[in-house]
Amino acid sequence: MTNVETLTMKSLNILGHGIASTPDLCTYKPAQKASLYADPLSWLVLEAVEQAINEYRDVITSACSSVGHIAISDQCTLKTIHDISETLSSGHLSPLRFSGACPGMIIGLPSQFLRFSGPSIVWSMPPDNMQPYATALAQLWLDEGSATHVIITDHRVDESGHHIRSIVVTQSGGEHQ
Repeated sequence: MTNVETLTMKSLNILGHGIASTPDLCTYKPAQKASLYADPLSWLVLEAVEQAINEYRDVITSACSSVGHIAISDQCTLKTIHDISETLSSGHLSPLRFSGACPGMIIGLPSQFLRFSGPSIVWSMPPDNMQPYATALAQLWLDEGSATHVIITDHRVDESGHHIRSIVVTQSGGEHQ
């Protein structure tokens, strides 16, 4: 089942989608770098989310307190976790590195930059079979009024690199179709 089929079945409306990719997180250079300690995957997610909200940016950002985010990645901040483990023996490790290694940072950074403060969750598992669950959770948040918009992001890795896909959904029949 594709994302569109799943979302159509759940009566959700897709407002936008964004895609960001890099062959290697170690060499990925984000367009903006306000935090030296955020994991590179967080920056890649921000790039995809910004594309996804682009068409309805004003509407979505004006509802920032009710924008939710669901992310699915079996790697999350693994690169930063590895970087920390390699640095431990030197004795020169900033405590800020640990906050950058938190798996939730992959949606925390986009939420911080875009001021989203709705419900959020990161599932640290392969995204292949999780889309129906993400869709069901998005529907629940929208139905109960916890969110007016929900971003669903998945992270996949293959031989060509890291790939982020983000979509923004709202209720079908909502005011922003």
